[in-house]
Amino acid sequence: MTKTDKYIVFSILNVVILITMMFKTVLNFYWFVLIISLICIIINRLINRNLIKIKDGDKKYFFKVVFPMMVNCFLVINYFTGMNPKKETYCFKNEISQVGGRNSHQKGKTTYIYLSGDAYKYAYMTRSFFIDYKRMWGNNQIIYTFERGIFGLKIRKDYQFIYNKSCAENY
Repeated sequence: MTKTDKYIVFSILNVVILITMMFKTVLNFYWFVLIISLICIIINRLINRNLIKIKDGDKKYFFKVVFPMMVNCFLVINYFTGMNPKKETYCFKNEISQVGGRNSHQKGKTTYIYLSGDAYKYAYMTRSFFIDYKRMWGNNQIIYTFERGIFGLKIRKDYQFIYNKSCAENY
């Protein structure tokens, strides 16, 4: 396997794992980006001062493949060591989104939800469900099952959409 093949295979693997684990881990998106950026800056300075020894051409490989894989391993280990499941129930609503240009305009509901009490306001992935719109259809309450991983991060293990009459009246 050539170095280019490794770049391609590990990059695709990293993207798939990162997206999968990020949507299952409750993270404040802004804090996550800030922390990863600071770690990258610190590691870059340590590499430039030769405190971390990396070959000259391998710096790009480290930051494009090895470092994302380390972050992914952190998230995967946290996910698979989850324990103490707890259920949380929230009323939710999703809004109408508009897509298209000037000549083509379409409206439709999204799979991104807003929880009652503004819960998980900055945990965007916790409130996004990709293509699960059919499961959401006609429902207005969500029951999450969360666990705590070994690194202390909260993990969304399961969720269920139901209809609750009191949510329709109050939210």
